[in-house]
Amino acid sequence: MEKVLMRQTKDGPVPIFEGSVDAEIACEILDFDFPTERVSEIINIGPNPTLEQLQLGFKLMEMVIAFYTRMGYDYVTMAPIVPIPRTPRHVCENPQQQGLVRVWQEEGQGIVSSREEFEALPWPPLPGVNVLPLDHTARKIPPQMKMIAVILGIFEDLRSLLGIQQMAVKSVEDPEFVEAILEKLCLYNEAAVEKCAAHPAVGAVIYGDDLGFNRGTMMSPDWIRRCLIPRYKRMADACHRHGKPFLFHSCGQIDAIMEDLIETVGIDGRHSFQDNIEPVEQVYRKYGDRISILGGLDVDLLARGTEAQVRKRTRQTLEACAPGGGFCMGSGNSVTNFCKIENYFAMLDETRKWNEEHA
Repeated sequence: MEKVLMRQTKDGPVPIFEGSVDAEIACEILDFDFPTERVSEIINIGPNPTLEQLQLGFKLMEMVIAFYTRMGYDYVTMAPIVPIPRTPRHVCENPQQQGLVRVWQEEGQGIVSSREEFEALPWPPLPGVNVLPLDHTARKIPPQMKMIAVILGIFEDLRSLLGIQQMAVKSVEDPEFVEAILEKLCLYNEAAVEKCAAHPAVGAVIYGDDLGFNRGTMMSPDWIRRCLIPRYKRMADACHRHGKPFLFHSCGQIDAIMEDLIETVGIDGRHSFQDNIEPVEQVYRKYGDRISILGGLDVDLLARGTEAQVRKRTRQTLEACAPGGGFCMGSGNSVTNFCKIENYFAMLDETRKWNEEHA
């Protein structure tokens, strides 16, 4: 897996990669009992959790470890506790999803609208970044496995703190305020990356910051280059100081800043692809000689396609991307709670067959 992430080999099997598998899917596969509607609460646990929240946190870690181990992954995803205030909205009103909960960001107003409100938030000291989940997981996983540490992005947290609409307005009317928030968030994330990359059981860090939508970046490429790229580089440098790959997740069409991510930030791999934006084969042809490409099977196909369609698309993807090395098979984003489990299994099984045929 490490050699594939760093593009150091074209030989051997194609690993499977998932940055995230929704708890509902994992629980059903494992027959594991967990209150899945509380996952977001536990992931965003505050500095003073209740005993029940701590117990649920350990149970959630148990589920994640069991899932990645049983399903044949080379690693387990795990996140440190970074105590940044967040305001996700939990929505369960889609009748087609039978009451399943999805997490959305606030569009209008976040939790701060002024410098005073921002400074008044309960910001803990930077050593408050807690790697207890990583320490616990390291004791539980088999010796041949590693962790991929998951860090949530400063742009997403900026949107969460301000709300998307207010963030856009403030970026024009009060850019210094926006920069101050980003710098504060970056300090926490830089500390988190440093602690995670230094952990002996961590094999890589994946940094997730959704920058795009179907047709382009949410903010202008120039704004991203000015406000985000230098901070991403600080985090990548913190990871590389410990010799670990720095992987980057972003949804959306981000071609306008890919050269910045590769040449300036120094990302080692990219994750998240959609066929309606750009099929993963095209992305691989453009960038696969410089960075690893992770996943790519469209989530819409996993959710609405047939098993035969999933197998065909999986094989097409492997035929196009696997021979050149630096490719992992997996979903284009994550195995969401509205994906068909039989389609997820079909993707894994077709990858297994392809690996056996090309052993």
